Amino acid sequence: MRTCRATSVTHPNRTSAGRYPNVNTPLPCDLTIRPVRADEADQHIELTQLVDLHLSAEDLPDLITAIRASLRHEGGPLSHGLHHYLFAESPDGTPVASIHCGPPLWVLRNPAIFPHMQRKLVKRVSCIDTLAVHPDYRGRGIATTLLRRVEADFRNAGFVALTLRHEHAKRHFFTRRGYTSVASLAMILPPVGLVTQTNPGWRHAVKPLTDDVSFTTVQGLPAATGFLPA
Repeated sequence: MRTCRATSVTHPNRTSAGRYPNVNTPLPCDLTIRPVRADEADQHIELTQLVDLHLSAEDLPDLITAIRASLRHEGGPLSHGLHHYLFAESPDGTPVASIHCGPPLWVLRNPAIFPHMQRKLVKRVSCIDTLAVHPDYRGRGIATTLLRRVEADFRNAGFVALTLRHEHAKRHFFTRRGYTSVASLAMILPPVGLVTQTNPGWRHAVKPLTDDVSFTTVQGLPAATGFLPA
C-alpha cells in the first residue's frame, strides 16, 4: 500500500497560536485527519455506530445528546475542550473513520477518587472512548494512524497517559501498539494509594505518553503510577 503524509488541518475556529501540532503521520494516500465540526455530529455518530457500543436502545439517546453537547464546545486544550474528536477524511471530503477521546468515566464515577483528585486527573489522563473505521477502509492502517495522532495531540497538551476499555478479542491489537492490557485497571493515586476499576466483560488498557507513567506490582496487580504527581 502506498502512503503519503497526512495533510495537517487545523480547527476552523483556531487562531494561529492555537494550532494543532503537525504530526505528519503516514496515512493511506490522500486521506486527511482533521477535527470534527459541531455541524458534523451526525457523520460522527453514524461512524461510531458501526462498532458495537454495548449500549441498550434506551441508553443510545443519552450518548447522542452528550456527543452533540461536547461538539459544541470548540476550544482548547484539545479540539473540543477536554474532548478530542477527529475524522479521517477521503479526498472527496467524506469522513471514513472517527475517534473520540474524553475525560475517563472511571475518574468521575469511582468513589475512591475525590473531587480534588478528579480535577487534576482529567487534565492529565484521558480515555479513548470510540474508534471506528468504515468497513470499506479497514485493514489500511487508519485506526493505527488515528491512535498515533491522538497520542501525539494529548502528549503535546500536557497529558501523561491514555486509557481505554476494550473487548477481549482486541487485546493483541492494542498491545501491538504499545498499550498495556489488564483485566482490572489498578492505579497508585496519591494520597489515597491503590485504586482499582473493574468492568465485567471488558479489559482495560493504558498507554503512557511520558516517562512520568510506569507500572509496578501491588497486591499481585500491575498498577500504573504517575497519573498524579507524588
